[in-house]
Amino acid sequence: MKCAAIDIGSNTVRLCAYEVKNGKLSMFLNQRVMARLGSKTQHGALTAEGINAACEALTELRQYIDQYKITTVFAFATAALRNITNSKEAVSAIEQRTGFHIDLLSGEEEAYFTFFGAAEAHHITDGLIADIGGGSTELVLIGEGQVKRAVSLPIGSLTAFVRFVGKRPARKEQIAAIRACVREMIETHFTGCETAKVIYGIGGAPRAAMELEKLLYPDSGGAIPTLEQLLCRLTEDEALAEKSILKASPERLDTALPGVAILCEVASFFACERLDICRAGVREGYLLRQMESLQKEG
Repeated sequence: MKCAAIDIGSNTVRLCAYEVKNGKLSMFLNQRVMARLGSKTQHGALTAEGINAACEALTELRQYIDQYKITTVFAFATAALRNITNSKEAVSAIEQRTGFHIDLLSGEEEAYFTFFGAAEAHHITDGLIADIGGGSTELVLIGEGQVKRAVSLPIGSLTAFVRFVGKRPARKEQIAAIRACVREMIETHFTGCETAKVIYGIGGAPRAAMELEKLLYPDSGGAIPTLEQLLCRLTEDEALAEKSILKASPERLDTALPGVAILCEVASFFACERLDICRAGVREGYLLRQMESLQKEG
């Protein structure tokens, strides 16, 4: 059986398609469109330009659904459409123009789907899952295979860039402001005694951080102190930052350093020692739950 999930995020609209065998997902298609919905807001509302961008992205991705004859497709949105003042109107307009039904996930739902997808694929029993997207950051603290706490923070790499930076290059004081904002948000949900040795990174920001680390510190292996050093070095050297980001993750020229700043602050709060990249998350968790519901319905 073939099925697919469309994830409408703040940076990208992504289509992931899978073969389902014995309740397991095997991805055979991963396509994305850079819609950057998080930067297409005005006074907190998604603009007409943003709605058009979402519709164009979904229309572009539909060709892959038709090409691969995928009949079971679920579309969902996270912070890009959740954290806007005209959420209901925007979702309705996009649905009417594209024909897709869009499931708008709450922050809590997104966090738990992230855990379910990541834990199922990577057998995570202890640690911190951090899904750093363009518009939000989901944190799930795991202990002995159970969720100890799961929260969604209303800040991501793109919204951090828009709010605190605005124009490259990111300056030291702007990076410090991002980190202070993230710390304040975390402190409203977690205590200082909650720790995790490993931070399991999901999303474009952790992947970009790891690619930058491999480029500049190839022997580090995801060490958090090295990521801190990397952030400081690239903030101080504009030319090196642009050269490195263009080589490691060119589509994140604006958002790479804000994303690393969020990652480092999260890791600092929880006293994490190492970053591991997790290749499964909210899309897989959401899709598995949807498939379970279909099976129950017969």
